[in-house]
Amino acid sequence: MRRDFTGLKIRAHRKERGMTQSALADLAGISPSYLNLIERNRRPVSAALLERIAAGLGVERAILDDDVERRVVERLDEIAADPALADKAPRPAGTEMVVGAHRDWADLIVRLYEHYRDQSQAVVALADRLNRDPFLGESVHRMLTSVTAIRSAAQILEQGGQLPERDRERFLSIIAHDSQRLAATANALVGFIQSTHVRVRSATPMEALDAFMIDCDNHFPELEAAAREFLSGMEPGSSLEAHCAAWLARKGVAGPTPDPWAAPESNRFALVRAAMTGFAGERMREFAGRHRALTSPEVQELAVSALRNYAAGAALMPYERFLAMAERHRYDLDLLARLFGVSYEQAAHRVATLRRPGASGVRFAFMRSDASGYVTKRLPLPDLPLPRYGAACPLWPVYGAFQSPFSSVRQFGELPSGVQFLFFARAVEKSFAQVSAPRRLLSVMLACAAEDASRVVYGDGLQREQATIPIGTVCRLCPRRDCRHRQEESLMN
Repeated sequence: MRRDFTGLKIRAHRKERGMTQSALADLAGISPSYLNLIERNRRPVSAALLERIAAGLGVERAILDDDVERRVVERLDEIAADPALADKAPRPAGTEMVVGAHRDWADLIVRLYEHYRDQSQAVVALADRLNRDPFLGESVHRMLTSVTAIRSAAQILEQGGQLPERDRERFLSIIAHDSQRLAATANALVGFIQSTHVRVRSATPMEALDAFMIDCDNHFPELEAAAREFLSGMEPGSSLEAHCAAWLARKGVAGPTPDPWAAPESNRFALVRAAMTGFAGERMREFAGRHRALTSPEVQELAVSALRNYAAGAALMPYERFLAMAERHRYDLDLLARLFGVSYEQAAHRVATLRRPGASGVRFAFMRSDASGYVTKRLPLPDLPLPRYGAACPLWPVYGAFQSPFSSVRQFGELPSGVQFLFFARAVEKSFAQVSAPRRLLSVMLACAAEDASRVVYGDGLQREQATIPIGTVCRLCPRRDCRHRQEESLMN
């Protein structure tokens, strides 16, 4: 079921300004009765109509969008799905009401849960360290050995009566020697514990980075403009690589050393990234420093790194030309990769950034997973939340792609809400295979609304009626009781 907050927000802002429904309806070009239905969430609001309503209220359209509230609802649903908290209890009702009416309390619950997860991670990390760290094990063994020797010598001295002076001195020497060893081991252990910091924080920094990307809709006009500015300085007939190398040389900056095990596209990306970092790095840091989602230096560094990657992609695949080619070739990532000299993954990430108002492409969700199921990058859509804690539905092709690397796996999927998506994924290799190291495969998945499938080449040949698979998001939030792939009991009634 789609969770809508836009109508409630329109009503709240209208009343705050003392406007009648008739007045706002006139400004938006609709009837008062239709606006009344919108405010009661009985009618959908198109992007164009939302723009007119926002203009009538004198606010930014983003203020009326309900993406932020939906993300909070998703977070609360994920909290309810945590087996450590929920066990077999039914899912709490009224999530949307809590978020809509008491947003501050909903945010507080999310922060409390994150704090709980941090503490749980700390306990697990410290327990694992005590059980497995070889230095700790050896230190404890040495301490026990020294204590045993001291105790034995002390007992002999206590019970030995009139020992010869030579024996007495020998046992006293044993006690002194092992006492010194015990003290040295204890000091080394204390120093080890004090000097080695166990990272006990959970994935909160990455979650903050996710929030930053989602809040910005994975589109950064400032970096798009910086890329255009950087490219405008290219000499006629010059290649992008030559332009980047020349720019870095003029600034006295050494370019990145090519990685012999990396694909040519990766080395090219690294060169452009270095040049764009030098060209617009200060703008990136300034932007990251003032964004409300980036609350710590660590998170800001993660954001700056992501912005550097974004800027490199914007220079390698200029927005207007890339959008035109993507629309012309129906988002064929292999063809786009060849046209722009980038990798499949780089092209996939770029199509997920084509979100400029008034000049946007197909809206894609983006997800990248390693072979363990750990999600290394995520960008959800409003009706397609991507998992934050744990793996997604095993029926998603992001996992099936590992069974046939370098081939596209595609399908239609229908969520329990009835919303359908086109999914397509491919397992790609991050670097050339080495004899001394295992292959490193990552699966890259994109998903778009099923209604947009005709605009995407990956929908060709798939009969939507026959190729649609019932899927979920995560087992704990999926009501499909008869699913053969279920791993955990559902909280959904």
